[in-house]
Amino acid sequence: MNVVSSISIILKITAPFIAKLIASKAVPAIKRKAYQIVDNKADKLIADLAQNASKINNEQNEVKKLAYREGTKLGVDTLRAIAEKLNKAADEIEKNLG
Repeated sequence: MNVVSSISIILKITAPFIAKLIASKAVPAIKRKAYQIVDNKADKLIADLAQNASKINNEQNEVKKLAYREGTKLGVDTLRAIAEKLNKAADEIEKNLG
């Protein structure tokens, strides 16, 4: 038996299962999980930025203070760029809702 015929047999067996999976509620649950992962990553980024920002005022070493300030500014700029990208995407997708 060659690879192509083996794959063909596997596809014939799995295709109904995959079609059933797509039609089931499992796909929305998977999408929700993906959204939760993105949300958790955003929360972590925000917490890290807030932690860096709070370190600025308490830092005595000027070099470290400057590093915290620059790192936090870069993080804030990144956060704003991501937010802008997501807002633009949401606006474009929303236009197609009718």
